[in-house]
Amino acid sequence: MEFAIAAPILFALMFAVIEFGRAWWTKNALQYAIERAARYAVVCNGACPSDGQVATYAANQVYDQSIGSGVFAVTHPDPNTSCINYNYTYSPWFVGHYEVLSGATTMQGTTCRSHL
Repeated sequence: MEFAIAAPILFALMFAVIEFGRAWWTKNALQYAIERAARYAVVCNGACPSDGQVATYAANQVYDQSIGSGVFAVTHPDPNTSCINYNYTYSPWFVGHYEVLSGATTMQGTTCRSHL
């Protein structure tokens, strides 16, 4: 009897912890990818890579997830600086019929580096 009362709360808490960890992992993976891509964009031996090559490189640096290069954008606020941005729509696995968990959230981040 007591377990029937406590089980839904415990399962909801367990799934919330799992989903928070998964969201944190995704955010960390995206941030790592743009940090690596920013370094790739500015450390040039001869010709620097194109913006498309930098976005593809960032997509390849995201560990343990399949995220396309369209999530990443490269900008140049001035001629000696490259900025890499991501705009990713994250949707939880455990949505069920709960309105609180049903919405997706947008993760955004930017990093900039100056050319050597």
